[in-house]
Amino acid sequence: MKKLFTIFACASLAFTLSAQDSEQAAGSYYLGTGNALDLVNIFGGNVMLDATVGYAVIDDLVVTGSINGLTDALALDLSVRYFWNGVFFQAGASDLAGDASISLGAGKYFSLGSVSDRFYVDPQVNYNLDTGFETKIGLGARF
Repeated sequence: MKKLFTIFACASLAFTLSAQDSEQAAGSYYLGTGNALDLVNIFGGNVMLDATVGYAVIDDLVVTGSINGLTDALALDLSVRYFWNGVFFQAGASDLAGDASISLGAGKYFSLGSVSDRFYVDPQVNYNLDTGFETKIGLGARF
C-alpha cells in the first residue's frame, strides 16, 4: 500500500510540473450527484441521490464533499480530484463519521456543450479498499 501511494504521489507531482492550460479553473464551484446510475431505479422506488459540493482550490485541483444518508445515520464523504489531459484522478474517504473507507479512482469529465457549458457528466471507475471496484456516473453543474 505504501508503494502504491508513493507511485501515485510521484505521478501527481510530475503532472503538476508540466505547463498546460487549465481544464478546471481555480474558484469554480461544482454541484452534482454522487451516482446518477441510481436514476435507473426512479420508478422502482429505491433512488438515493447523494448531493455533492466541490470547489477548485487551484487550477485543475478540485476538493469535493457530501453529507448524505438518513438523519440518524449521516455519512460524510470527502475527495480530491486532479484533472489532466481530459481525465481526472481522485482519492477519497467515505463515511468519515462512521466506518471510514478509502478509495482511488479515475474518470473522464464531459461538458454538455450542446446544452450548456455549465452542465457536466463524469463517468468513473473507483477501487474502494473495503468493497472493491465500482462504477459511477456523476451529473452536475459548474459555476
